[in-house]
Amino acid sequence: MPPTAFLFDLDMTLVDSSALDDWRTRQLWQHVRANMGQVKPFAFSTVSAHELPGRLKALGHRVAVVTSSPRWYAEQLLSQFGVTYDALVAYGDTTQHKPDPEPINAALATLGAAAEDAYHIGDAPIDVEASYHAGVASIGAGWGVRDLETFCSAAPDILVLKPSSLLKLDTLERRGYFAEVLSDGLEPKAHRGSILPCGGTPVRYALGRYFTASDPRHATSKLSSNLLTLKNGDGPASVMGRALGEFLKKIDWTPDYIVPVPPKPSQPRNRFKAVLEAAEPWIPEETNVYLDGLACVKEVQGYKAMGPLERAAAIRGVFASKYTWNNGRVLLLDDVLTTGETVTESARVLMANAVAEVRVVALGKDQQVFMHKQCPSCGRTMKVRTNSYTGEKFWGCSGYPDSCQYSENL
Repeated sequence: MPPTAFLFDLDMTLVDSSALDDWRTRQLWQHVRANMGQVKPFAFSTVSAHELPGRLKALGHRVAVVTSSPRWYAEQLLSQFGVTYDALVAYGDTTQHKPDPEPINAALATLGAAAEDAYHIGDAPIDVEASYHAGVASIGAGWGVRDLETFCSAAPDILVLKPSSLLKLDTLERRGYFAEVLSDGLEPKAHRGSILPCGGTPVRYALGRYFTASDPRHATSKLSSNLLTLKNGDGPASVMGRALGEFLKKIDWTPDYIVPVPPKPSQPRNRFKAVLEAAEPWIPEETNVYLDGLACVKEVQGYKAMGPLERAAAIRGVFASKYTWNNGRVLLLDDVLTTGETVTESARVLMANAVAEVRVVALGKDQQVFMHKQCPSCGRTMKVRTNSYTGEKFWGCSGYPDSCQYSENL
């Protein structure tokens, strides 16, 4: 069923207020008030962002604006750009503010809408986190996002890069990221937001979000389950191969070679072999796949427990290139993008062996945990675990089995 309510952030979502950033951050409101004319619209050929509330209201949906800015400021901008809405929740209207869910809950109460029937649209991680805590699906206003490297680790449920995509309500649930939509058994509706841009050097993309076991979202994420299964078996390979194929069809860049991040010396199985075989129908004819393009020449112990700086030092010299790449373009394939040190070092080795350009695509991007659940017995972090007999998921202490055996119904 189409959603009945849309909740919009204001700054950098409905309007481009970047010219006021410094004054707003420093709360120099007299300067803000004197320079409101510097706020600009996000102009697109079909629908501008500030027109979205009116368009959605005309379709019969309820609309609210939820902002952490003062009410006078919000009302002036909404009037200035002719934004129509049913409810406004501004900074002074609630005790708590984003990423707390109180402002979203207040807007839902005013609209008389249920959380499961609403979307919250914003440009920043605090918008995504507030949506999660309120139980509302989140949509990223990609046109206002300025820090992709931060945003991709707190990514919304759906990312739209042009406002008109929000009006295509019949396909909205299929406009998620390729690997997530396919893992959920749906047919993706391809658009630019089907690929999660991750910024960085080399250029990085992800085909979905990966939630660790300490994140409550892990329990319902089929992609997260597929990525864990893929480490030891080929069951999800066809789904992951199709997601990679959709990526290759959509991206405006054709690689000369596709090379996966290599397995460790102690792991002879290449977890990407079956994925790349499944993706073969969508791989361009001029693109060559080299499973052995990179080799891992030594094992790094305790890598996952290291911080980014430790990882960067530890992984230096771990990979070797088997080929000279004739100034070709390489697409580097990884399963989960975490700190990015593995792909950075892989790209460095490739570039040192006559590669003209490296881009990275990961099947999943690890996500910031929005809610930590503590074990009431020992204080350790709780994890989503799976009963090996029944297959049911439950909360279990991370100290299990040696230190603590506390568990709770999920």
